[in-house]
Amino acid sequence: MKRTLKINSRRVLARIHLILKYLSELDYISLKDIKRRLKEDLGLSVSDRTIKRDIRTLRDDLGYRILYSRRKGGYYFKEKPKYPLLKLTEGELFTLIVTANLISQFKNTPLEKYFESLQSKLEAVLTDEIVISSEKLRMALSIPFNFIKPKVDIRDTFAKIFEAITQKKRVLIKYHTIYSDEVNERKVDPYHIYNYEGIWYFCGFCHLRNDIRDFALDRIESVKTLNEKFEMPKDFNFYEYIRSAFRIYKGSAITVKIKFDSYQARWIKERIWHETQKIEELGDGSILYEVTANEEEIKRWVIGYGSHAEVLEPKSLRDSIKEELKKMIGIYNM
Repeated sequence: MKRTLKINSRRVLARIHLILKYLSELDYISLKDIKRRLKEDLGLSVSDRTIKRDIRTLRDDLGYRILYSRRKGGYYFKEKPKYPLLKLTEGELFTLIVTANLISQFKNTPLEKYFESLQSKLEAVLTDEIVISSEKLRMALSIPFNFIKPKVDIRDTFAKIFEAITQKKRVLIKYHTIYSDEVNERKVDPYHIYNYEGIWYFCGFCHLRNDIRDFALDRIESVKTLNEKFEMPKDFNFYEYIRSAFRIYKGSAITVKIKFDSYQARWIKERIWHETQKIEELGDGSILYEVTANEEEIKRWVIGYGSHAEVLEPKSLRDSIKEELKKMIGIYNM
């Protein structure tokens, strides 16, 4: 029975990083001193052979110009690299931890393993040179992201759509539309993949609707990449496109005026909900809130605030909310 030798990659990276650090700090360092300092810093007893192999890795694979002086009995840089070490401040480390939390978005996508690998490599080179350790920072704060989790494995769909975007190739998808509860074929020019509250979408030009539409990846039943190239419109900018939505819905935007009472106004005023918003403060502590957004989406948002919010304009939205509330009353009066 063969025995498999398992190498702790994080430990190797930490060791190589420390050797690089020692070389940058001193004009010359002996093999004996490297072993002693590794024992002090990592608690590791390392052989001469291992250290020589690490130095070869730094020199041959990573391109550092490391030489050995017989007269001085030590290793040295022929030319010291300008930025040989990874030194992180609290802010930079905070950014890394936020990034690590965001990895949860990439569950069930082909990118998941690469982000996890990157996280491990970054953690391996964090040393005590950092102002505050990553573990201490984790104990001091947390960045929770409570995403909705799709039931469908989207890895294959994600990979095909992403590849089609990069190659500017048209796709043929079978898509389940929630509103009509129907599945139909769509020929689409895919422009961009994005994530909203844990659900992955892509936007692109739909040839069936003759317009740019959004498609949830977990509602795509099949995807086929066609041998048809497309050109993205020069005036299309995803970030301008997504900005038109109040949350996720785009198109059919209307200007809405909402009155929030003095109780709810305190929370509404302290946030920028949308870049088109305007707020007018009234004498009794209430506010008039104006925003341009998709009618259906703003309707759901307003209803969520119950009696603390009243739509004043337009009349069509006000009437639509009245009908919705009548239905709700009917349900609870049964």
